[in-house]
Amino acid sequence: MRFCPECSNLLIPKKGKLYCKACDKEFDMGKNSEDYKIIKKIRHDDKEAAPVVIKQNLKISKISGEDRKAYEEFFGTSEESGW
Repeated sequence: MRFCPECSNLLIPKKGKLYCKACDKEFDMGKNSEDYKIIKKIRHDDKEAAPVVIKQNLKISKISGEDRKAYEEFFGTSEESGW
């Protein structure tokens, strides 16, 4: 592995040169140009599955009169805020 001399980001092989994504600069690979290659291997098991989360509708519950009165006493009435 080689790192960018400008920003220390990892250099990746691209079009026969080493490329820095952060600086958008290319550098020569040097003598060992065949030593650089990207290998991506992703192996999934047949039993592996991604969880699926479904949001159920939330019941809209109204606040009680007592709670509303306590809220208005504590924070003031909604008419003062311009609603």
